Amino acid sequence: MNGTAKPPARRSADLILQNARVVTWDAERPYADLVAIRGDRIMATGSRDELAGFQGPGTRLIDCAGGGVLPGINDAHCHPLALAVALLSVDCAPGTVGDIAGIGAAIRQRAAQTPEGEWIRAAHYDEYHLREGRPPTARELDQAAPRHPVILMHRTAGHCVLNSLALRRAGITRNTPDPPGGTIHHDPLSGEPSGLIIGRNAQVDAALPPIGGDELNRGMTLATAEFLAQGITSLQDTGWNNGLRHWRQWRRLIESDAAACRVSMLMGIDALDELRDAGLSMGAGDNHLRIGGIKLALDESTGCAAPPQEDVNRLALRAAQAGFAVGLHVSDVPMLEGALAAIQYVERHLPETRGRFRLEHCTLCPPALLLKARASHAIVVAQPSFLRYMGQPYLEQVVSGEEGWFLPLGSLRRWGVPTALSSDAPLVPCNPWVGIEAAVSRRTDSGQVLGSREGVTLLEALEMYTRGGAQASFEADRKGRISAGMLADLIVLDRDPVAMEPGEIAELRVRSCLIGGRVVRG
Repeated sequence: MNGTAKPPARRSADLILQNARVVTWDAERPYADLVAIRGDRIMATGSRDELAGFQGPGTRLIDCAGGGVLPGINDAHCHPLALAVALLSVDCAPGTVGDIAGIGAAIRQRAAQTPEGEWIRAAHYDEYHLREGRPPTARELDQAAPRHPVILMHRTAGHCVLNSLALRRAGITRNTPDPPGGTIHHDPLSGEPSGLIIGRNAQVDAALPPIGGDELNRGMTLATAEFLAQGITSLQDTGWNNGLRHWRQWRRLIESDAAACRVSMLMGIDALDELRDAGLSMGAGDNHLRIGGIKLALDESTGCAAPPQEDVNRLALRAAQAGFAVGLHVSDVPMLEGALAAIQYVERHLPETRGRFRLEHCTLCPPALLLKARASHAIVVAQPSFLRYMGQPYLEQVVSGEEGWFLPLGSLRRWGVPTALSSDAPLVPCNPWVGIEAAVSRRTDSGQVLGSREGVTLLEALEMYTRGGAQASFEADRKGRISAGMLADLIVLDRDPVAMEPGEIAELRVRSCLIGGRVVRG
């Protein structure tokens, strides 16, 4: 046959998002007017003049009305199963209750709907925001629910308050010794337990009945609705004690359609043997549920509040030798120093592990450690909402000149330290837009600014919540950018983020949420 062969016809898209400001994070085409999707992948981005080239008789069009289109939010550090349980609990968060009487009223209302003798879970109280400035006592909880065991969790999940019946169920008396790394608070006059339990307590954990499958499904359905409403399409479950049981739990939730978001799990260091026996390794799973590494909490994982450096080094090396990326929990300066030393130690033994580490939180980072953080090639996984919810207490006690040590996002950016943003929900709400606003403004919940030089721009914060999240889960080859071949996990905003002023962030709304090219909300 003579003549030039015709190029093959381009297949039409299944779905096109048009009339949009598409922020791609793709260096070759940072902005576009439309996104063409075929199957669960992005087919192409284009200009409005290219629409006809992607459209076919079966193509569905979505008019974004000039709003923004971004990769889906990827919450790089959260505890979704704990959030599911918290959403089933009595809400005692600041803003919901303002004093101990309010906590009692909320628990009393739940007690009236709960059969006698069944546990009542309450969550999210914070004595800093209570009028009394202290946690309630067991006796005060007794007044609300004398015939139910009650556990009231602090919003950090670092301590709790039990009522008298719950203390009896847990077998905690005036003679019960403090557990390793924890404290049982006692009334100074009577010597009896006051109800306040600080730190982990195996007796409390053993006394609490497990959440049933149906209840967990209900809680995760509530959590999923919250995630999708905020534009969160991917979650990174960073429980330090995650194991095979949690992996199977997630599988059941996904199969029952209770969990729509994609999940990358960090597993606990103690799970290494059972993961190996089950044939699970780094990256195992699929695009909906996969293993993203090992979480090493320097205190919980070692059973010591201030573990020797050689213990941290040994555990980090063990995880790396097994082929896993490693996330190290670093909430203060000594922990950060220890984590950086452990990374250096592992890289001396295994140079190929460079770039396979995460620094979880990095809440406090003095300037002297910024260079070491950059040299570690680790990605910082920070929680900017802490600025809003925890910045004020820090500001009230910080030494002058150290205000910028608290989540120094601006410096991390300037020094070229890769950074992902996240929530740590249910410690604070999962709402990424609160975190984005805090990352930009550095304002605490009282309106004061904490280290103004450490703010970032709106687009920088958005990138750290999307592309940064994909980097943190080592999935940048399939998530976090809007370009051909990437998973079609997208959100449609009601306005153009490029044209927005920082003060407008709180007004921004998520119109639609897509996972794998399927509209799951909006």
